[in-house]
Amino acid sequence: MILYNAQDIQFMTDDLSALLNDNEKLKPPHDEGTLKVLIVDDEPTVHAITALVLKDFQYRGYRLELMSAYSAAEAREILAFHGPFALILLDVIMETDDAGLTLARYIREELKDSMVRIILRTGQPGMVPQRQVMRDYEIDDYKEKAELTSERFDATVTASIRTYLGFRKLEQSRQGLIRILGAIRDVESSGLDEDLSSRILDQIESVMNRESNSGMGSILVADEEDGERILSGRGIHKELTDCNLGKLNNPKIIEMIRKTLKSGKTVHDGRYLMTTLHSKKGERYLAYFEDVTDFGDMERYLVELYASHVNVSLDNMLLNR
Repeated sequence: MILYNAQDIQFMTDDLSALLNDNEKLKPPHDEGTLKVLIVDDEPTVHAITALVLKDFQYRGYRLELMSAYSAAEAREILAFHGPFALILLDVIMETDDAGLTLARYIREELKDSMVRIILRTGQPGMVPQRQVMRDYEIDDYKEKAELTSERFDATVTASIRTYLGFRKLEQSRQGLIRILGAIRDVESSGLDEDLSSRILDQIESVMNRESNSGMGSILVADEEDGERILSGRGIHKELTDCNLGKLNNPKIIEMIRKTLKSGKTVHDGRYLMTTLHSKKGERYLAYFEDVTDFGDMERYLVELYASHVNVSLDNMLLNR
């Protein structure tokens, strides 16, 4: 059994915190996709005005996809089948005087969704004390419909989306660290398993949250005195096991692999990913993956973190060859 002490986990957490605090590294590309927003209100005009105000909304490359529910009951159905949502714009008084508050509690306590931001919008503020609502229902903001100008509403939505993205990034990193700890534990507990090189490829795919055995090509290469040797191949390269790198039969990729092995770095060119692994004894290996299109700073960090903690297994693999 492999045990990890507090110092090991703190090392990973400290590195992760540094990455998350580097805003430039985490800056997304121009078009990052869509975030879902649910409008829950029994007044059709509120839906129409909200859609008009948010029609051209963008934040750091993200656009909004709006969905409408005209009652709390309808909102529950939408939440069950169309999530996850980044933001819920929630009326209080609908089919009952506390329908919105009941829905907010349902989201937090029964759906266990702590990430979605909930903005309460009410046309009757006297009936719903703001301080009590914010404290008792885990609401993120409370606004009177009459006070929400277009500019104020845009600022409120922007702040909520920013918070949601921060929470989502933290959750992704937490899940990534869990995958890393599981991957290292699995590969190190395998000892002198002759299939260890194939297992390492599986584990790196797991760290990237990519399904292993997906058919996409990958190989693990060892840098040996008499040349580079493919130890294991997966997907379209599954026949490339214990053979010279030249068997890859792609001069461009072979040259990229050799350069990356010499540099000792992680390289991603938009489709191909190559990451270098080192054993404690100084031997150098390289894991190569094809069709890796979604590989940002967080994925790079997790792969490199895994690579830096798998050196004991590489020494075991060397002994077994």
